[in-house]
Amino acid sequence: MAGIGFELKKILKEDRLLSLAKVYGYSAILSSGPWVVSIVAILLVGFINLANYGADSDVYRFQVVITYAIALASSLIITGIVQLPLTRYIADLIFNHREDEILPAYFGALFLSWIIGLPLVIPFYLWMFDGQSIVFIVGVVATFLVLCGVWISSILATSLKYYNGVVWSYFIAYALIVFVSIYVGDTIEKLIYIFFIGNAFLLVILMTLIIKSYDSTIFFKVDFFLAKNFYWTLAIAGLTYNLGAWVDKFIFWYNPATGYAVIGKIHASLVYDMPIFLAYLSIIPGMAIFFYRLEADFSEKYDLYYNSVRNGGTLKAIQTYRNDMVYIIRHAIHEIIIIQSIVDIILFLTVPYLFTYLHIPQLYLGLLYVLTIGAMLQLAFMSVLAILYYLDRKVVAMWLCIAFFVLNTVLTLLSIDMGPAMFGYGYTVSLLLVFTASVIIIRKEMDRLNYETFMLQ
Repeated sequence: MAGIGFELKKILKEDRLLSLAKVYGYSAILSSGPWVVSIVAILLVGFINLANYGADSDVYRFQVVITYAIALASSLIITGIVQLPLTRYIADLIFNHREDEILPAYFGALFLSWIIGLPLVIPFYLWMFDGQSIVFIVGVVATFLVLCGVWISSILATSLKYYNGVVWSYFIAYALIVFVSIYVGDTIEKLIYIFFIGNAFLLVILMTLIIKSYDSTIFFKVDFFLAKNFYWTLAIAGLTYNLGAWVDKFIFWYNPATGYAVIGKIHASLVYDMPIFLAYLSIIPGMAIFFYRLEADFSEKYDLYYNSVRNGGTLKAIQTYRNDMVYIIRHAIHEIIIIQSIVDIILFLTVPYLFTYLHIPQLYLGLLYVLTIGAMLQLAFMSVLAILYYLDRKVVAMWLCIAFFVLNTVLTLLSIDMGPAMFGYGYTVSLLLVFTASVIIIRKEMDRLNYETFMLQ
């Protein structure tokens, strides 16, 4: 990712206000990836569809179906397991100057995710959507598969020198979805196929950029999935982190007190869905800051530190680079918390009017406040995890992710049992605990970095 950081710094050196906006704008899109952009597009489709077709529109059912597809594609089946190990495997290939193996590894991960995911998702959707038409089933299965492809492709695409094209590909694809839905999105089947086509277009663009960037003499290979090459600790970390990020939603969806059936066996929650959606949107500025600080600042000092270690640098230089990394970590976390606190205060002051406009009961304001703080803590926790991955502390990162999943599950169940006043506290308290633990751990790891670098290799 150092290439992205270098390009972002070049823009910032232009020393214009527009340059600052461009840097954080690119960082926001690249860090948010398909998840936030697709959810925003789904929301726009909803407003447009309701305006065109009225309250009898299928748009809410469509939104819920797509949300489940995103959850399954990003976390519960394939890509949650594959994403981090594939990233590390590609990093190893680049370090060892074996770039000609990147493209085969990418296609191997892509096709295996489809081959493994297809027999799992078809019976699942047939069970979940019992009684729905075959056209509907084919549409949701195809959407799941293309989202898996987009998710995996984003691993490589966000690190390419064609980052400008990556940014525009997201905007064009989802603008296409919104535009077409205005004219032909009158049924849930049509909306699903519109969403599928838009994401298929996005996938083709991302694949084109990746193929353009890497040469190869073979089409695909699956060495990445062999036991000797596969990073199981990263796979478990990726899976449990994503499960932890979604488990509170599923608990609220399927608890009789907070959820209800929308279509087939798929549930949603009027109490929880809108507040958590707004809470996640609020962290986009913080994600942009985190992305820039990590990829432009920390990665540079990280490379200087380890290059100095490998090339016989002086102890003073090595210590200086270590101190620089510590400063950047502290500064990044501090900046994220400050900026997000400002954003949260603005949100708290304006959201009562938004709730009135959207006809959402003011009763849910307290839940939104709690979830917004939780989303900020999740961003801070994710920032520390990224540093741990950089430092190759795979095992400790895995246990932190497992703790997040377990704590969020247990505390969310307890919070629901304790009544509406405690809704959201399970998610927020679990993140407060794991973030605090992660800060303690990263401080210890940085204090011991020189010792572990030289003595434990």
